[in-house]
Amino acid sequence: MRQQTVLITGASDGIGLALARSYAASGARVFGVGRRSALDVEPGLRGGYCRVDLAQPFAAAVVSEFLRRRAVQALDLLIHCAGVGAYGPIVAQAPGTIDALLDTNLRAPIALTHALLPALARASGRVVFIGSVAAALPVPDYAVYGATKAALEGFARSLRVELRGRVGVQVIHPGATRTGMHAKSGAPLERVGWSHFPRPERVARRIVRAIAGGVPVVTIGLGNRLLRLSGRHLRGVADRFAVARQARMPGAPRAFSPPPATCSRRHCVVTGGADGIGRAVAERFARAGFAVTIVDRDAERAARLCQALRGAGGVAGWIHVDLAQAGAVAVTLRHLAALPPADVVVHSAGISAVGRFAEGAIARQAVVLDVNLRAPVQLTAGMLCGGLVAPGATLVFIASLSVFTGYPGAAVYAASKDGLAAYARSLRAALAPQGVHVLTVYPGPTRTAHARRYSPDNRRERRRMPPERLAELLAGAVERREPELVPGPANRLIAAVGRLAPALTEALMHRAILDRLPQTGVLAGQTLERQP
Repeated sequence: MRQQTVLITGASDGIGLALARSYAASGARVFGVGRRSALDVEPGLRGGYCRVDLAQPFAAAVVSEFLRRRAVQALDLLIHCAGVGAYGPIVAQAPGTIDALLDTNLRAPIALTHALLPALARASGRVVFIGSVAAALPVPDYAVYGATKAALEGFARSLRVELRGRVGVQVIHPGATRTGMHAKSGAPLERVGWSHFPRPERVARRIVRAIAGGVPVVTIGLGNRLLRLSGRHLRGVADRFAVARQARMPGAPRAFSPPPATCSRRHCVVTGGADGIGRAVAERFARAGFAVTIVDRDAERAARLCQALRGAGGVAGWIHVDLAQAGAVAVTLRHLAALPPADVVVHSAGISAVGRFAEGAIARQAVVLDVNLRAPVQLTAGMLCGGLVAPGATLVFIASLSVFTGYPGAAVYAASKDGLAAYARSLRAALAPQGVHVLTVYPGPTRTAHARRYSPDNRRERRRMPPERLAELLAGAVERREPELVPGPANRLIAAVGRLAPALTEALMHRAILDRLPQTGVLAGQTLERQP
């Protein structure tokens, strides 16, 4: 029988170390990845230990080279166990902390999976993502952490469809475990009951059994399964409980008072407002008497739109930034600080990268995460921290119907939208006691240039919802302070089917999108590629 080859990230501590010990004891050839010095890790791993900080953009290249030098051509198991957390209100988390969470928990496993897929394919192996029950729940004190885990699950769901028959994809959700991550995250150990959490060795044993069982999604422990089920299928109950719990927290702020009656115009900020859904939203709020600020990289389109809005009696301006670029959020915040606080913020900016994950450039996939997830999270945190949000404001996050259906052929886009929806849900619970409202919108196919650009089939474009109609529904949901909006009866039906019969919607998405994409057979390569 061939010796099993296993690579485990986060192998120097906690669950990752316990997994490494378990697989080594079973006779597998185990390689570990971690940040600690090799002298500080398990002696049995020292010959097969790669020291690298997974938050760094070059980490996947380092791990690939490490395996190449050890002549590892086939990999049976890639277990993504590395993770960091951050506890506390979003306004208390520095931009660097948010980046560390997004990079370590999400970007790194996506990039490393991309780099090692050829090795996994040669062994007909499996990639395993260690998720969290927090992915299915509103977690106000772990909002960004929960978002990264939800994004990881969304990515895995779509990738599983793409790789079926070649590489297995599994997500395993443990509950809270007695590891050092909680103390490092700043969580109050006594309040969260850390001493009662199961030890990592016990959790690792159950994870090993779950991996051997091969079920695509596994939650460890009966209590955790009940939590996950309630979070997914009793969303209203779970959300109300999270809001009530947040209001009882020591030092919870009181609700903001309504905006002063002397305000002549309310202020609406729209990212990606120069075109598509964002443009329709900007026009709709301008007609309602809002002063509109557009944040967009297309200065020419933004200028023309602002001129048109002013010509119609509106008040509009724009901030010219590319949210894919480092420093763009800081520039945006400086401009917004000179304007009145925002009564409505609509995070509409978004891009995609359609194509089979294994065959796309990972740098392009990373930009999708930056624009669709990193930018709105960082911008929201900066606006809240800087007092740039008006009392009683509404924050609107444009997610996607893919949260309910998956998106094989755009797995990273799906990840970004799952993460954004989870972040909005946690933020809603966190801000409700202060009177700030959060709305999540899940558009289906919309008649925009964005949809036309990324769709493999535009023959039925006229059936897509006009962006003006979507903007009208969104504005109504803002006025009614609704928590979520799935616009249109057809989209609501699809979302319901996706919740109750996910395999059916995945099959439909496979036929509608993945089957129409070309396949080059990149997984048939014979050597580990050096990463650029």
